[in-house]
Formats: sequence, structure tokens, C-alpha cells
Amino acid sequence: MAMAFLLTVPATFGQNSENKWAIGPDFGVIEYSGDYPSRLFKFNSGYAAGLTISRYLTPSFDIGINGFYDRVDYIDGDNNNFFQNSNWTIDPLVFVKPELKYKFNNGYMLKEDAVIRPFIKAGIGIAYAVSNGIGVNGLETNKKFFKPNLSAGPGISIGLGRVVALEFSTVLNYPFNEDGFDLISNTNPAFPLEDDNGDLFLQSSVGLRFAIGAGAKDTDNDGVVDKKDLCPDTPEGVMVDENGCPIDTDKDGVPDYLDECPSVPGLKEFKGCPDTDGDGIPDKDDECPDVAGLAIHKGCPDSDGDGVPDKDDRCPDTPKGYKVDRFGCPVDRDRDGIIDSEDDCPDEPGVAELKGCPYDVGTLMAKYGLNNKNILFDFDKSALKPVGITTLNGISEALNNHDGFGVELSGYTDYIGTDAYNMKLSERRVNSSADYLVGKGVQRAKIKTMFFGEDNPVSDNKTAAGRAQNRRVDYLLIKMK
Repeated sequence: MAMAFLLTVPATFGQNSENKWAIGPDFGVIEYSGDYPSRLFKFNSGYAAGLTISRYLTPSFDIGINGFYDRVDYIDGDNNNFFQNSNWTIDPLVFVKPELKYKFNNGYMLKEDAVIRPFIKAGIGIAYAVSNGIGVNGLETNKKFFKPNLSAGPGISIGLGRVVALEFSTVLNYPFNEDGFDLISNTNPAFPLEDDNGDLFLQSSVGLRFAIGAGAKDTDNDGVVDKKDLCPDTPEGVMVDENGCPIDTDKDGVPDYLDECPSVPGLKEFKGCPDTDGDGIPDKDDECPDVAGLAIHKGCPDSDGDGVPDKDDRCPDTPKGYKVDRFGCPVDRDRDGIIDSEDDCPDEPGVAELKGCPYDVGTLMAKYGLNNKNILFDFDKSALKPVGITTLNGISEALNNHDGFGVELSGYTDYIGTDAYNMKLSERRVNSSADYLVGKGVQRAKIKTMFFGEDNPVSDNKTAAGRAQNRRVDYLLIKMK
């Protein structure tokens, strides 16, 4: 977990394309391997010191120069018969070499600003040494060396801040000429050495690197110095580009830290979000982003203006101004098939011909031509006459076509005859009319009959014409309860 963190957290070490130079000391050891027994990785050769100056070239390469000094001693502490009584010292031992460094934090393998920055480096320079001591079988040696030197090895740099980095490296140095880098001159044939193979020196060091110029003023602390920062007031913590300006991934002019839709080009007035249908509602809040709509309907249109958006409207062509239900269809409270906006009686079931109002007695009688003309009978008769039948047909049609209505029938006679006889005759006349209606399909319950004999004359019984008008059945359509 710690390594993953270090590889991903940006560092602020300033040796980069803006601050190209770095300098710093090195500390470590140089160990010998060659004709004498190898002393590598024992780290007991004393302590070395050096200095490195480097310059940034590209994200992948730095060039520099390294100077390193050490003292190397050898004593035959193992009482080896072959190297018995051998001991010597190299002091000074100096390597000075230009080096080319290849960095793995070049944007291909690791980010350029990664904290952990592995590298490999190689160089060619000069090795200078003075060797003193007693060689094999007591032979003394004293030599100075000044030879070309090849070096190569891996390392790792850790950024500690804007100015400082910690660098570890291990480099193998190979001084060379036609005889190799001989530490002693051995002429005893009894103890031959492979002098012509040369000697190797392992230089292990840890150093500090100080970026020159990395302390330049960076007001907004975004890693880009003010003199090259085109956006010097960027809020702290905001990711910036090489010009010090906030990153704008979708290139819409709204930086990502202010952009609510950073991956899709949008408009400044909508905080970087698009408005595809141009209705003033950004797509992220628009339930109908491809068709212009209204804010009250979350960006969806309402074609008929009834307050129900088209996507939910089952009656999208409702005339404007009509009252609608939650499905966008006109309201019909009394469920008579006539919408309230066209219904003069919206709370009472009615008929279209009366604009949604129900029939009353007057309108029903007018519709069927019932003008209240009495049903007339011949003298002392109860049989229906053609004119009376026509009237009863109109009554039956009205009652059969309209629920909730009935009829009252009242029978009468003229004054000729006894009261008792005339009462019976008026009863027969009213029953004759009622029976006819039943025969035409009218429910008996809708018919109310009454008979009054010679009472309530409508004309003068003293004349024949008057008596003819009194021999009758009156009718009246009524509302049934």
C-alpha cells in the first residue's frame, strides 16, 4: 500500500523542464573486486564522498557529471596461503565521469511528477588512484594510475519537496587500458596473478539533490512558477496544465474543478453542462433533453398547454383551456360522456343535445311533441281513438328512451249519467290508456293512474262540444324518485 501511494502521489521536486539544474553531495563506499579476493557487498572499505551536478534534457534523459573519492584497504585477514602477508592501500581513489541518466518517470512508465523515480545511468570518464603496500610474498608496490573509466548501474530518486530529492545508486566502475587496472606489480612466478583481467570497483552511494531555481515564486502553489504561469490565481489543489491553468478536459472553456459535466462540452451558464435542445434547461436536469420543453415540466414539452407534459399525456390534443385530469384528458365529473368544459350541468348526468344537462319534463315533452292535448273518448266509450293512440305512442317512446321519467294518467267523463257510473267509466278509460302503454313496453311502475268521474270539467257540459272535451284522459310526465 505504501509503495502504491508513493507511485501515485505527485512530488514537487523542481528539476524539470522549468528548473533544469540540480546539484548535491553523495556519500557511500567503493568496494574492490579483482586479482585479490573480492570485497564486494561487505561495505567495510571506508566511507566515500562525492559531488554530482546534473541537467534536465528531456522527460527521459538527464546529463550530469559525478566526482567520487574513497580510500580502499586490503589486509589478508583470512591468512590465505596464496595471498599470505598481502596488504595495500589505494589512497586516493577518485572517479570523475560525465553520466547519461535514463529516467523511468518519463510519462510512459511512470508520471513525470511521481515520488518514486527509478533510473539507470552510464558514463565514461577518468579514474585516478595511488596504490601503496606490500604485495604477494612481501614484494612492495607503489603505483599511480590515471586511466579511462567506464561505469553503469541502476538507481532510484525520491522527491522530498520542491527543492530536495534523495537519490540512491549503485554503479560498477571499470578502469581500463591494455594491462587493466593493476593494484600491484607481481613478478614472482611462484604466485602468478591474472593481472591482465583488470579490476572492478563497485560504487554504492546515497545523495541529496538540490534543484537550482526550484524555489522560484509560485503564488498559487500549482507547480508552475509565476513568470510562466498564465493563471497565477488558480485555487490550491486544482490540477493544472503546463501553463499553470486549470485542466479543462472537454475543452468547453469551463475548467474541470468548476465543470459539473467535465467530460462533455457544455455552456458556462450551465456550469459546463450542455443544453442539447436549447430550452434553457441543462441536459443533466432535462428529462426530455432532445426536445425543447418547460422548466415546470423538467424540460419536457406540453403541446396542448393543459399542464400535463406530453410524455405523460394520454390526450395530447386537448383544446386549450379545458380542465384535464392527471392523465391530461378532459374531466367529465358526472360521467355522462360530455366533458366538463362543454357541460352546462357538469355535476349531473345529461345529454349532448342539452349541452350536458338532463331532460326535465318540459324539454322531454317538447322533444316528443307531447303538447298536453287530452286523450279523448266517444260517448260512453273507453276504446282508444286514433288521435289518442298517437299521443300514447309519443308517451311510450319518451318513457322507454329516458330513465327516470314516468306518467300520471287521470280519467274523466261528462256529467251525463250517475256519479257512480261515471266514476267506473273514468276508471275504464284511464286503464285502457295504461294498458296500451304497457303493451308498448313501458314498465307498469312508471304509470300512475287516477280517475275522477265527472269532476273537474275542462269545458261547459251544457253543450255537445263541451261535453266532448270532458270525455278524456289527462296525462302529465313526471320525474321518478
